[in-house]
Amino acid sequence: MDAGADSHAEALRDFTRFSTGSAVWLALVGVSGLGYAATLGTSDRQQVRLVGLVVGAGLVLVALRYLVGLVLAWRRDLRSVSLVAGDRPEWASGGPAMFYEGYVSWRLVLVGLVVAVLGVVVVPSAADGAAWGWATPVGLGLVAVSLVAFVRWRGNEYVGVHAEELRMLRGGRLTVAPWSRVLYFENGQVGIEGTPDRAGVDGEVETRIRERAVAAGLATFDARLQAGESVDLGAVTLERSVLVLEGEPIRWDEIDSVGYEHDGENNWTHVVVRGRQYRQRAKVMESGIANLPVLQEALRTYTGLRFADPR
Repeated sequence: MDAGADSHAEALRDFTRFSTGSAVWLALVGVSGLGYAATLGTSDRQQVRLVGLVVGAGLVLVALRYLVGLVLAWRRDLRSVSLVAGDRPEWASGGPAMFYEGYVSWRLVLVGLVVAVLGVVVVPSAADGAAWGWATPVGLGLVAVSLVAFVRWRGNEYVGVHAEELRMLRGGRLTVAPWSRVLYFENGQVGIEGTPDRAGVDGEVETRIRERAVAAGLATFDARLQAGESVDLGAVTLERSVLVLEGEPIRWDEIDSVGYEHDGENNWTHVVVRGRQYRQRAKVMESGIANLPVLQEALRTYTGLRFADPR
C-alpha cells in the first residue's frame, strides 16, 4: 500500500471525525424522556399519565431523529468530503453544525411553549406538592423548548481551498465558486455571492481564503462594475453608479466622506459614509462587510477617498 495514500486517507478520516459530544447530548435527552415517561406514566391519575407518556415519548423521538440524522450525515461525509478536500486535506476545514443561527420556526416555538405549559400546569399534581413535581416538568419543559424551537439540523459543512476555486459542502450538496465570488468576513466566516449561507473557518485555511478572495476581488471588481454587474460584499453592494449600504444607496459622486465609528459600550465598529446632499448618512457594521479591502479600493477609485481603521 502506498504510504502517501495511507496518509491521505488518514487525514480525511480525521477531518470527518464523528461528533461524539452531540451524540452524547442527544442520548441524554432521550434518556431524560424515558425517565419522564416511566415516572409519570405510572401515575394513578389518567390526565397526568397521558401527559407523562406523550411528553416523554416526544423527547425520545426527537432525540432519535437528530441522532439518526447525525449518523447519516457522518456516513455521507465519509463518502463525499474528498470532493472538497481534494489532494490537500490540510487546506480544508469543517465539521458538524447542529445549530442554525438566525432561523427559528414559529410553529416549532409554539409546540415547545405548549409542552412547557403542560409540564408546569398539569404535571406537578402528580407529586402531590413535592418539590420535584415542579422541578421535573419545568426542567424537561425547557429541554423540550430548546430541542424543538432552537435545534435545526443543518448537516455538516466543509470548506476546501483549491487553486482556482472554493468548494463548500453543506448537507451533502457541493457548491463550487471562483475566488472572485467568494466572500470573506473578518469574524472568520466565509460565504459565496448569491447565497445566504456562511461557514466558519480558522487557522491556515482562513488565511488562505482571506488572501485569495481579497486578491481576486481587487483584480475583478472594476471590470465587473463596468460590465453592469453588482458586486456583493455582504452588508455592502457595489454598483456601477451607486454604493449600497444595508439597502441605502448613495451615488459615488455624492459621497463626501467615509470613516469609522466605534461603539465602545458594545465593542462594535461601523463604517460610516456621508453624502453631500440632505445630510445623507449611512452606516454598516464592519463585521458585516466581506472583503473589506475591496470596498476601500472601490472608494479610492471612484471617489478619491481613503479610510483606515484608527484603532
